[in-house]
Amino acid sequence: MMRIFSILAVAICLLSPFQAQAVALTPDQMALAEKLREYLNSLKTLKGSFAQISSNGAYADGKVVLSRPGKMRLTYNPPSKTEIIVRNGTIIYHDKEFRQVTYYPLDATPLAVLLKDKLSFKEDVNIIDVSKSPGVIELTLVDREDPGMGSVTLVFSDSPLELRKWTVVDAQGIMTQVSLLNVVMGAPVSTKQFDFVDPQYGKQDN
Repeated sequence: MMRIFSILAVAICLLSPFQAQAVALTPDQMALAEKLREYLNSLKTLKGSFAQISSNGAYADGKVVLSRPGKMRLTYNPPSKTEIIVRNGTIIYHDKEFRQVTYYPLDATPLAVLLKDKLSFKEDVNIIDVSKSPGVIELTLVDREDPGMGSVTLVFSDSPLELRKWTVVDAQGIMTQVSLLNVVMGAPVSTKQFDFVDPQYGKQDN
């Protein structure tokens, strides 16, 4: 089970709660956070490659396609034989080698903020930190209703402003970092890229 959580870069909070509290932001920090929120809300699609590193030493890479709201597909390169499809509020973890499929609710993961239609700081998340260094901006968020599920840090390039990376720390403290590579933003993405046929039933998962 922990292998699945590590690959997903998300975890359902079953053990000790993740400890994180919202912080008081300076006016400059709040303005910067709002700038990032507006960027995320304007981001509709992206596709490219990714490299994933976990704090337990695991490494994987592959292809990513994202369409907001609510859709994402991660297809891992060999030797991994897995894929992750996010659709209809559900994360589908598919182990193609063993023809096993596991379903998780998207809202039970800290990465859900990335796929929201319109992210709201007042309704959806608490800001844990926002910082800017030469060429890089970082925004760390937790779910407002369930901060114990973990945190997500979104990393952006400054000029131009683009999403470059996300880091998830789950409820057990496992950190997974996903770096985006050769990404194209805003290109047309067919909804068929998020289709999934459950091998157990041999039909389209709805």
